[in-house]
Amino acid sequence: MVETIHIKLEYPEALQAKKDVLGSELGLLRIAKAIKKHQVLRSDELKIKLRLHRKLKELKTNITKLQQVLPKVKIPEILEEKEDKEDEKDEKKEIKKKVKERSHDISLEVQLQEIQERLRQLG
Repeated sequence: MVETIHIKLEYPEALQAKKDVLGSELGLLRIAKAIKKHQVLRSDELKIKLRLHRKLKELKTNITKLQQVLPKVKIPEILEEKEDKEDEKDEKKEIKKKVKERSHDISLEVQLQEIQERLRQLG
């Protein structure tokens, strides 16, 4: 058996409860609106990515055709060595950049864990 319990609320309490419920509904409607907007933008993004993919595929085909038609260039050995050194420098720069990004990510994770620990202590 379920017993019905009645609770008497004073007018200011009832008014505040109604305001809270309406505020919650307003927040939910704003969230729903943002979700719909996100869905539209995501759909547009996917269409653009698909178009870009097609263009890149077409470009790759055109480059391949050009490589077949154009004559091959003979590069002296001295210049080939120079290009190899430049490639190595670029690779080293990329590695340094990745290491820096990882350290930044790690610091964010540490900060996040500290905040979570503080919340646990408070709660």
